[in-house]
Amino acid sequence: MNKFILYILVTSMMTCTLMAQVEPGAGQWKTWVIPSGSALRLPAPPDSEITATELRWVRECISQRDQATLAAIHFWDAGSPGYRWMQLAQQSVVNAGLPAPLQTRALALVAAAISDATIAAWDSKYAYNRSHPSDLDPAVAPVVAVPQSPSYPSEHAVTAGAAATWRTKRRLHG
Repeated sequence: MNKFILYILVTSMMTCTLMAQVEPGAGQWKTWVIPSGSALRLPAPPDSEITATELRWVRECISQRDQATLAAIHFWDAGSPGYRWMQLAQQSVVNAGLPAPLQTRALALVAAAISDATIAAWDSKYAYNRSHPSDLDPAVAPVVAVPQSPSYPSEHAVTAGAAATWRTKRRLHG
């Protein structure tokens, strides 16, 4: 029985490590709509002075973190960065009463937007190689696994931007 528990423990630790690993070449993957990931490369991340200000802000946010915030962090961290947004898109098209072909089209459009935004984010990540806040400041203790990739830009943020843009356009144009 002890060997089984040890096996589960080791497997769990390996899984957590694997989940935090990433694909450095993702910024060069084929895009659906934009010409390439580098076509939307972001400007360079802020300088060290602004980074220090950001770190102070992050520490302040950590000091105010409560159970609701932790629950939100874990909710949005489930699956890939686009996972929850695809769930919301699916609920949105079903609730709108769209016929199945239009639901499929809408979900394909939001998936393409999320995919292209993620590819562009990964292009920018490896163009700049910015460290994670927890790498720069030991007082910044992450709640979830820190990916073994550069931090800027956040793939969660660009995914949210792509999905929010789709949701806004869908409301405007049906």
